[in-house]
Amino acid sequence: MNDLLIVIGVTASAFIGTNLDNLLLLATMYSRYYRHPWTVTAGYFVGMNLIAGITIMVGEVGELIPLSYLGLLGVIPMMLGLLSLWKLFRRSGTEAVESKFAGNSTLAIFFALIGIQLSNGTDTIVTFSALYADSSDPSDYIVAPTFFVMVGIFSWLAFYSVKHPKLGHVLVHYGQFVTPFILILVGFYILGNTASDLVPG
Repeated sequence: MNDLLIVIGVTASAFIGTNLDNLLLLATMYSRYYRHPWTVTAGYFVGMNLIAGITIMVGEVGELIPLSYLGLLGVIPMMLGLLSLWKLFRRSGTEAVESKFAGNSTLAIFFALIGIQLSNGTDTIVTFSALYADSSDPSDYIVAPTFFVMVGIFSWLAFYSVKHPKLGHVLVHYGQFVTPFILILVGFYILGNTASDLVPG
């Protein structure tokens, strides 16, 4: 039971660490297209499904790496976390998160959301591919449902934050300081031998 909770916790943390910027973008889209919330939601879910599919394919390729070296994939999210920290301290001010897309038709909004998720999903693909490749098959069956539960939670949070600006303020001003450390911790998890690894002990 503890191992199950650990895998769920690491998966949820990895999702938060790589998708907070997407959450803010999604909230922007809900606000801009408040008359088309279901279109925004559908585009977001399709985009995240495509990211999940790409992640699984890349993770399968990663499993071709010799087992004794799989844990080294943890360096990837750690480097992403360190890069985020470097950008954070290098930045002189808070950058606004916005979408450059300005279409208004339902179909245009739908495909815009898919494009936004794919263009901002590189860190998600890289981090989850490393996690997927390093995990045993039983753990993979936990990672996937947790991933999609987090997709649903983020969709709800983004929509909720539009109606409650204080939440959006907290996400913008404090989330950027938390996500780099989450990615670094996920990297340490992959580097270490855990119950979910292909190579125990």
